[in-house]
Amino acid sequence: MFQRVPTLEEQREALTHLLIDNMDTNIKPLFDAADGMKADLLARGWTESIAEGLAATWLAAMLAKVGAA
Repeated sequence: MFQRVPTLEEQREALTHLLIDNMDTNIKPLFDAADGMKADLLARGWTESIAEGLAATWLAAMLAKVGAA
C-alpha cells in the first residue's frame, strides 16, 4: 500500500548511475567527435593550435546545448 522512501544513500547511488549513463550516451560521443574533428583538421594541414581551438570551440558549444536541454 505504501511505498518505501529510498534512503539518501540509495538516492545518491541512483543519481550517480543516471549521470554515468548520461555521460556514456550523450557526452562521450561529443568528445569523440571533437577528437575526430581535430584529427581531420590536422590531416588537412591546419596547425595544431588552430585545430585544437576549432575543436574546443565546437565542443563547448555542443556541451552548452546539451546542458540547456
